[in-house]
Amino acid sequence: MQGRLVTLEWPGDDDWAAIASWLRPGSPAAVLSGDWELLGAAEVEQANRSGRVHHLVIRTKDGTGIGTVSYQRSGRIGGFTVGGAIGSPELWRRGYGAEAVVLLVDYLFHQLDAHRVQVTTAGYNKGIIRLMTKTRFVVEGILRDHCYLDGAYHDSIVWGLLRDEHYASLKPSADNRVLAVGLADFVDEDDKTQARAILTEHLAATRRTALAGYLDDEAARDHDAAPATDTAPVPAPAPAAAPARGAA
Repeated sequence: MQGRLVTLEWPGDDDWAAIASWLRPGSPAAVLSGDWELLGAAEVEQANRSGRVHHLVIRTKDGTGIGTVSYQRSGRIGGFTVGGAIGSPELWRRGYGAEAVVLLVDYLFHQLDAHRVQVTTAGYNKGIIRLMTKTRFVVEGILRDHCYLDGAYHDSIVWGLLRDEHYASLKPSADNRVLAVGLADFVDEDDKTQARAILTEHLAATRRTALAGYLDDEAARDHDAAPATDTAPVPAPAPAAAPARGAA
């Protein structure tokens, strides 16, 4: 998945340790997210391979890994929860994390047929809250005392985005600049049209498919069930004889 600033890639064998370090308790990214797990590289890898969570690596255009975004299924069919982290504070507020989340959200709606995407942000994270207010995400609730930082509890905010809201957000406007990116189709529309045309032409010319046998059997059954047309016609009844003259 490619954006203007970053690309998202599935992790390789050398990426699990980096993901674990970005999400470790006490790391700058984890502190600002307000949510973390104490996991090592092997545990992060196992969580991904089991399908419990799916991480992608955020890379700059020169291929440097700078953070991660993740998603996991939640709620009913079509529901996803997403999260993310940029590792170094020096790289914050450059648009990397925002674009990475945009690419991930668009991937979920466009490729995985998501119906709803949810994000939870720490109530003290000014930058993320400011970013979310520029999107079509809706504030759906407050988790009271959900985070603990600097000796005190803090609330978390739950944001949600539905499918039709997402596609409306792809239309740029004066007050909507964050989600107006849109993930490009993996296959060009012209290629999709040409692929269909090639297959249609092949089937019309050869009829060589796994369905041929079934279609031939169906045609034979229809022929056997049809009424015969080469039998002798039933003679029409003879007209009634005219009554004899003078009969009473």
